[in-house]
Amino acid sequence: MPNTREDPQDEPTFRVTDRRRVTPEGAHDPEQAPAPQPERAPEPPPRAETPPREAEGKGEEFLRLPVADLLRIFIAELQMRALIHTGVIPNPQTHLVAKDLPQAQLAIDCMAALIEQLRSVAAPAEHDQLQQILADLRLTFVQESGG
Repeated sequence: MPNTREDPQDEPTFRVTDRRRVTPEGAHDPEQAPAPQPERAPEPPPRAETPPREAEGKGEEFLRLPVADLLRIFIAELQMRALIHTGVIPNPQTHLVAKDLPQAQLAIDCMAALIEQLRSVAAPAEHDQLQQILADLRLTFVQESGG
């Protein structure tokens, strides 16, 4: 037996209005003007001092870190840069191995200065480990520079 009553799901709940200024044959129809858009107030430009939402969490994390922990992060970054610039590992962005020995030397020298500053707050075992990493980097630099 066929269902004679109308199902409310069969009726569309939205309406489509074609506002293109082109006839079905593809010709331009100048009589069809686009519907006027309601005017909105212009949005103010974003303030430069307001960081983006996704960066707020990262900035707050760094603000909470003690300086000694920041030094450890910087030392690790400088170690990675020294390895990249000595040609030991490829650059993670370009995936190419390229030597830039002056940059490697600068990274190693800065690393040595930061390790020295960290001496007063680091445990002796940690300081010894950092000194060993620095010695290994210096040896790698000498080997890669041919000296």
